Amino acid sequence: MSHSSLDLPGTFRAVVEALTEAAVPYAFIGALPVLAWGRVRATTDVDVVVTVVSEWERLAAAFRRRGMTQRTQVGPAERSDALPDIAVLYSASDPPVRVDVFIAKTDFERTVVGTAREVEVLGTNVRLARPEASIIYRLLAQRRRDLDDVEWIFEARQAAGDALDWHCRETWAAAWGIEDRLAPYRGTDGPRA
Repeated sequence: MSHSSLDLPGTFRAVVEALTEAAVPYAFIGALPVLAWGRVRATTDVDVVVTVVSEWERLAAAFRRRGMTQRTQVGPAERSDALPDIAVLYSASDPPVRVDVFIAKTDFERTVVGTAREVEVLGTNVRLARPEASIIYRLLAQRRRDLDDVEWIFEARQAAGDALDWHCRETWAAAWGIEDRLAPYRGTDGPRA
């Protein structure tokens, strides 16, 4: 019996191609920014947030052309909204790779897309959520591995001499009501900006 491994690189490239074809603003979130801003860690999916309105159907078609099928969705939270909050797709590979496509509907998500940094990943320049946004996402999830990721992001950014924006973190922590989750990290990356 043979066990196939997840084709994360192939799925990642297919997602990038679909985003490029549809010409929609985006930022990778989840494990990819943690890999870039913090540490190497295992992941089994690809997460991306996109800014779309009428472009959603064009993007969904670009995903389908690359063998990705939408199996389910979360939301929309608002009945008048035609777009899902999260579209859950799977690649055609065996085993399939999960791709979570978050539709930017909050100010936070739109800011994540608008302030993303361009970084080379697997030989391709892509937009990743900034370290500050990755910290907020991880604090929102608050699983043990997410909190470990937060610590690694702080350590790695300090080691790289990359000053993090405290105002940004405080603003979004307050907006989400998670100031208490951010408070223990004060002073871990140098003086407040």
